Amino acid sequence: MTDVHHMRSEVRTAGAAIGPEANKGIGFPRLYDLLVLMLTRGRDRAYREALLDLAGLAPGFQLLDVGCGTGTQAISAWRRVQPDGSVVGVDVSEKMLAAARRKASRAGLDIPFHHADAAALPFADGRFDAVTFTTVLHMVPEPRRSLCLREAARVLPPGGRLLLVDYAGPVSERGHMSAKHGLHGQFDLHRLREPLAEAGFERIEGGPLNWLGLHYLRAVRS
Repeated sequence: MTDVHHMRSEVRTAGAAIGPEANKGIGFPRLYDLLVLMLTRGRDRAYREALLDLAGLAPGFQLLDVGCGTGTQAISAWRRVQPDGSVVGVDVSEKMLAAARRKASRAGLDIPFHHADAAALPFADGRFDAVTFTTVLHMVPEPRRSLCLREAARVLPPGGRLLLVDYAGPVSERGHMSAKHGLHGQFDLHRLREPLAEAGFERIEGGPLNWLGLHYLRAVRS
């Protein structure tokens, strides 16, 4: 089966080292959504809700969704943080952002989506209560991953929450085919524990997500 996250990885990696201006990202948002639906066997909503459960969102939260893609997760998150909460999405792909804006508009939601690099977020210090990265960091060249984590720490206040979801563990032990090949197979989320601590996070915990061979790391800004 074709792996949507792998396709997204291959498209986006070439320009990632020098930021969003050189990296136009994935160019087929409708196909992306269809592939996610296929990979989750029609349970895309349940997959997104499982991710949001891990994020520990609550009414009133201000959330930043990094690598928001077509906006499906941001829209689900918006419902979690009401009343009085907000969601902001960022991505390097203009086409994905256009799709996200259309979805939010159809849903009657005022969710801002920005074209931005995860290593240089255009937001003030301490702006958000929570930040999420879903299948994003395996696409970022290793030298820049620490920059992304430091930026996440910068836009969170003490006590703010960070959720990372990506591929992890020995490749030989990965059950889902999508977790074994290309950039997915080269990436181990749990190797980011030390960089997370160095970026200013504590109470770092993680484990398998039970979806698509993915794992999570969850941490709190110290």
